[in-house]
Amino acid sequence: MKSKQILVAVSLMSVVMGSHSALAATINVTSAGSANFGSGAVGYQYGSVAPNPNSNTVPVGVGIGGDSFTSLDHSYDFSSTGQFNTWCVDIYHWLIGGNVTYTVATGTELAASLSSLRSGTPDGTTRVSDLGKLANQVYSSVDTKNESAAFQLAVWAITYGTADISGRYHISTTDAGFRVDSNTANSAYGVMANDWLQNLGAGGTGNYTLTYLAANNTQDMVVFTAGPPKLITVPEPTTLALLGLGLAGLGFSRRKFVS
Repeated sequence: MKSKQILVAVSLMSVVMGSHSALAATINVTSAGSANFGSGAVGYQYGSVAPNPNSNTVPVGVGIGGDSFTSLDHSYDFSSTGQFNTWCVDIYHWLIGGNVTYTVATGTELAASLSSLRSGTPDGTTRVSDLGKLANQVYSSVDTKNESAAFQLAVWAITYGTADISGRYHISTTDAGFRVDSNTANSAYGVMANDWLQNLGAGGTGNYTLTYLAANNTQDMVVFTAGPPKLITVPEPTTLALLGLGLAGLGFSRRKFVS
């Protein structure tokens, strides 16, 4: 969530979000603008969402899309090139510029934070699992401004929105957990995000891992890192032939001993 100017964030939720100082792993990063997919920053779409750092109920205009971070610490898989894209999972703080130190955590810690902020069903563990489904389904195709904004909206809907009885999240103008104004809901990226959410878990061949970046003075973020392709075991032709012979033999033996 990006403001058009740097603001000091004051949030009652800061006790929960970013309260992971006991974890030792950290990374120093510098904000480098909007998400960069290798050919330059794609920019942000601007819409209105609630809650936000200024209000829990009134939609406020924010920049919607992924962020690019740079780091001299190349020891993590996600930071090995010195640049990586991140996605906000904290709607109660503005993203501050300059240098920031994040605690490097996992989906388990994110799940605990989300369970505290959004008690009930779905719990934080389910929400984090659904973030993985979203990434595995569409992340490899995200590389434009609209797609970046759609992905960020979908992330917010999963982390804070209310799921329906079938477990689906929606880009909504009325949901108290996370809602947008009508212009954002009806925008190209709003419609795209909603389509992804309605088909969540329906497909995808990605194999992404989630890293949770937690801090006390700026937005908490997640990073999705591509892993090796999922292996699909296909029997060799000889194996299939032997299996067929075995089944045929089993059928013969059953017929032989049936009186």
